[in-house]
Amino acid sequence: MRDERRRARSDIATVLLHWTMVVAVTISLISGFPIADDAGVTEWTRLFSAIFLHGDVFQIHLWSSVVVTVVSFAYAAYLFFAKLVGRIVLDKVRLTALASSDRTARWGAINVAIYWLAFGMLALMAATGLMLYDGTAIVSHETLAMLHRGGAWAFLAYAALHAVAQLFSGGIRQLLKILSPRLAYGSAAAIAVGVGGAAAAATVYAVDALTARSLTVARIGSADAPRLDGRDDEGIWQRTMPVTLQTTRGSNFPGGEVPVTIRAAHDGQFAYFMFTWPDSTRSQKHLPIVKTADGWRVLEKNYSRQDEDDYYEDKFGVMLAKSGQVSGGSTHLGRQPIAGAPGSPNERGLHYTTDGSMVDVWHWKSVRTGGMGMIDDNYFGAPIPPTEEQLAGKKRYTGGYTQDPHTKGGFIQNWKKLEGGLVQPLHLPAHKDTLKRMEPIKLDPTASDEGTWWLPLAETQPYTPEADATLPVGTVLPSAVIDAPFEGDRGDVLAVGYWQDGEWRLEVRRKLITNSKFDQPIATGTYLWVAAFDHSQTRHTRHLRPLRLELEQ
Repeated sequence: MRDERRRARSDIATVLLHWTMVVAVTISLISGFPIADDAGVTEWTRLFSAIFLHGDVFQIHLWSSVVVTVVSFAYAAYLFFAKLVGRIVLDKVRLTALASSDRTARWGAINVAIYWLAFGMLALMAATGLMLYDGTAIVSHETLAMLHRGGAWAFLAYAALHAVAQLFSGGIRQLLKILSPRLAYGSAAAIAVGVGGAAAAATVYAVDALTARSLTVARIGSADAPRLDGRDDEGIWQRTMPVTLQTTRGSNFPGGEVPVTIRAAHDGQFAYFMFTWPDSTRSQKHLPIVKTADGWRVLEKNYSRQDEDDYYEDKFGVMLAKSGQVSGGSTHLGRQPIAGAPGSPNERGLHYTTDGSMVDVWHWKSVRTGGMGMIDDNYFGAPIPPTEEQLAGKKRYTGGYTQDPHTKGGFIQNWKKLEGGLVQPLHLPAHKDTLKRMEPIKLDPTASDEGTWWLPLAETQPYTPEADATLPVGTVLPSAVIDAPFEGDRGDVLAVGYWQDGEWRLEVRRKLITNSKFDQPIATGTYLWVAAFDHSQTRHTRHLRPLRLELEQ
């Protein structure tokens, strides 16, 4: 009985809230670090990737943050209703005790001061996390992310300091009392969990609902339908209400950020979009092939890892989904997010869905599809079983990312691999004058391009050594050969891009309803995301929260 009386114990509400917070914070950390790792700002984290969560970590991170918020509200309510606010008051008595010669009093006061460090870190992470999630802020995304990471590291430091303070203030019994609950303050605990939890949940829901954004798709007459030329000087684009999204975490853009402005209209049959974003250069050098004294080589820096950020075309992406969760639930981070299937060569994850849904993906490639006046119509669906070549690492595995079916047309990559890093072109220009359309040729990847960096299939000839011999060392060939526009589902989206004075304009047209199982309808309630690529293969900008389409009748 005497041992039972001497045992330090915590009330059950504190124990439950404490361990719920520990679990939620732990999940938040091991889901947050993969997100930071994907951004390329913490290279050392790859050493610890085995303990990070893989898969749909954005959703896990968001929901664990919600739990942390709910527990924080519940604990504050519990202290109030149980009249235990004195536990955390840093008043004059405790401030004086910080310098006390009594170790128990001094460390008790230090522990309360450490509590306030935790409160500050939680507030910092909540504020920066909310701004990162919403995409609106008064400082740059890089600064917000740095503060958010700093808060996470500081909270880890708090956890260690908290344990040390408990140990020094009351010994091992004080430290272990959080493992020994006692029934106390039952009614206050019930009220706290009910009121605090409900208040937190209501606050989270209200903030999310009130800050959601929509895109009005204006109704126009058929006679007012715009011509697709990539210019926004027509009346329709002056009358429609624009929405601007700040997209972040892309390669080559200043600070990784670029604002994308969107306008939309429909005539009852077709939807029309105008996407506008700044880009200081018109990048068209898509994996150019250069003839050297040893043979033909592809200009690239990291293409073998599907992570080329130098010699690549400018691109733009649009996603449409029925679900408003992050990327429609299609982004799964990690080296190998699908058990038994290869990961991406760049180890950044794969796109696929796990609930039977489909995310419609429009992938505009300024060289490969820009020359056809259309967008490559793709989708994210359930993971596709890998082939033997993909399992062996000979071909890229893309999870659930693939193209809509087509019957004719398209583009091809104009080389096959040889040994020693050399390649052999599949097609050579039928006339040398064809290559003049690329001029002036500037092989600096940061230089803007003026010419046309693709070959029409009709103006080429199959590769032969004899034809190759007529081309001097130093000849540059495009890597893209275009046959004809896609026919079939893959060619449902027409688009014309136009670059001028440091800005891309992309004008798009698609039927509201295509009747294809690989497409999402353009209708009220459909969610939309955008992404810009600045001569980058995969490191596009992104935003977490989508726009909800609202079609005028």
